[in-house]
Amino acid sequence: MGTPFIGVGLSYRWELQPHLARGNPGVDWLEVTPEHFLPLTPDAERRLELLARRFPMVGHSLELSVGSDGVDAPGYREGVCRIAQLTKSVWHGDHLCFTRVGDLPLRALTPVPRVEEALETCVRNIRQVQAGLGLPFVVENIAWLFDDAQSTLDEADFIRRVVTEADCGLLLDLHNLYCNAVNRQFDPYPYLEQLPLDRVVQIHLAGGTTMEGLRLDSHSECSPEEVWRMLEYVVPRCPVRGVNFEMDSGFPPFSRLVEELARARGILQRHGAHAA
Repeated sequence: MGTPFIGVGLSYRWELQPHLARGNPGVDWLEVTPEHFLPLTPDAERRLELLARRFPMVGHSLELSVGSDGVDAPGYREGVCRIAQLTKSVWHGDHLCFTRVGDLPLRALTPVPRVEEALETCVRNIRQVQAGLGLPFVVENIAWLFDDAQSTLDEADFIRRVVTEADCGLLLDLHNLYCNAVNRQFDPYPYLEQLPLDRVVQIHLAGGTTMEGLRLDSHSECSPEEVWRMLEYVVPRCPVRGVNFEMDSGFPPFSRLVEELARARGILQRHGAHAA
């Protein structure tokens, strides 16, 4: 896709602002979620522009709903495009899911039924989004707790066909995969081999919690060791352009986050990922 290598970064959260506002040598880039800034105000635009002066930026939205033909909230897609312009986003991502039914927002990343009709919908919507943004687009594998009885296609094959037929990239979320492997009791490594690893542009790291026997992608802990083992496994097998760590709560000292990034950077360097 001709995208540059940008290293290791963080998902921007307001709690990190005091550290990021000064710039930080341990953070190479930032992933920004448009929903955290919409509707755009002059102050929000200034904050985004200041961050973009210090860091390369990547967009990561929540509500494009590529798995459905839902109607966007008024001004939503225009706001996403405006933020991409303000931040000079290198690429933009969203989830392989649906978040709207008609004009009804679900407020949840809902798995797409893995059937031919849904696959065609995803491909069509991703092509439209990518053309509208004028940026490379990546879709993320999600964590999910239930399967749709209508599904007839294998999940890894569904993902492969979507990214290949839509001609987009894959945002490989390793903690999401870990959650699914734990909850559905499968080996994640053969699954990884079935994914279109040649399409991996970005990798998400994160941590979560276990509740009532279920592993949840809560973004509330640092990455478990199994996620690090998967990163070590997958980096030499894909042309990854950027790795970032997501956290939404339970923030440790900022120095601890920088240590996470340093560990990821070491894995990328050890496997020559910057030269991919």
